[in-house]
Amino acid sequence: MDKERGRRFALPLAAVVAVSSMMLLNANYTSVTMTNRILIAAGATIVTYILAFILFGMEDKIK
Repeated sequence: MDKERGRRFALPLAAVVAVSSMMLLNANYTSVTMTNRILIAAGATIVTYILAFILFGMEDKIK
């Protein structure tokens, strides 16, 4: 597992998910409280970071 490669791709992707999810939640779901919107965005960001870190960090198996 290439941890450096996983971090290099996962962090910007997680940042994009965090910003875009907050923008969408603030624009379209104003009836949801701000605390819950932040928790939803944080959960999406964490899941995205973990999945991207694992998938982008895998070694290439092409022979």
